[in-house]
Amino acid sequence: MIKFAIIGTSSISEKFITALKETDGCEVYALLSRDKNRGEIFANKFNIKKVYQDIDVMLSDMNIDTVYIASPNGIHFQQAKLALESGKHVICEKPIVTKVEEFDILVNIAMSKKLTFMEAMRPTVNPNFQIIKDNLYKIGAIRQVFIKYCQYSSRYDVLKEGKITNIFDKSLGGGSLYDIGVYPLHFAVAMFGEPEEYFGYNYLLSSGTDGCGTVLFKYCDKVANISYSKITDEKTPSEILGEEGSIVIEKISQVKGIKIKYRDGREEDIELPIYKNDMKYEVEEFIKLIAEKRVESELNSFSTSRKCVEIMERLANK
Repeated sequence: MIKFAIIGTSSISEKFITALKETDGCEVYALLSRDKNRGEIFANKFNIKKVYQDIDVMLSDMNIDTVYIASPNGIHFQQAKLALESGKHVICEKPIVTKVEEFDILVNIAMSKKLTFMEAMRPTVNPNFQIIKDNLYKIGAIRQVFIKYCQYSSRYDVLKEGKITNIFDKSLGGGSLYDIGVYPLHFAVAMFGEPEEYFGYNYLLSSGTDGCGTVLFKYCDKVANISYSKITDEKTPSEILGEEGSIVIEKISQVKGIKIKYRDGREEDIELPIYKNDMKYEVEEFIKLIAEKRVESELNSFSTSRKCVEIMERLANK
């Protein structure tokens, strides 16, 4: 039985815990929360045995095998480093870190200690990601790619009132690119490989974080446009365009609503039914890696995560 410690009490932590409880071989054992009262309420809701406020004390608990990190982006590195150095496996929410230097340090620790380390990136472990990859040949030579994730945040309204929350706090690694732009970015790199060239632009908000932006990838045979936003909503799907047709994806973050639309007017539904809670796929992948004593996932590889961190770091500092 692999015992997990959870860092963070947000809705994403709730979804991850639910996925853990639906997966054999897992136990939600401990929780780290800065707010004692909130931590106890959260722990009672999910029957978590231990509640900690100090990460060093928590990591000294020998019953804990692995740590799931869902804290603000800007403190992922510090917490992941402490967990790995304490001999715990780590699965960390996206973005795994905000700097390439930080990523390299964590990978070196994981490899030296033979600990499993993985970014909790949902789309690439979803079976429909591989289905898309397997069906690319049907649309002929791919020439253009439009992948996006734009979702208006209620916390943008709070920002416009003069209050800064974690999502738009630059010191905590906030902003549209780090929060949701990482999804289409990761999708593109994992699906088509590292681009030969890339550049992008962000629209900056009063807090100094980006509200929306676009990244352009150049390959030898195609171009890709990756767009993201926390201040606008999307109404049209993402699309991979080939000379013989296109693959349409309604929801990139969940890899849902997938169809091939051929140039001659035919349509083909290639989508597989998936778990209602799609975080179960990343849990299963992570548990499998630990069982097989593997440090790195092939589905959420170090090379893909590192390239995405590199791109985000460069664009965030423009």
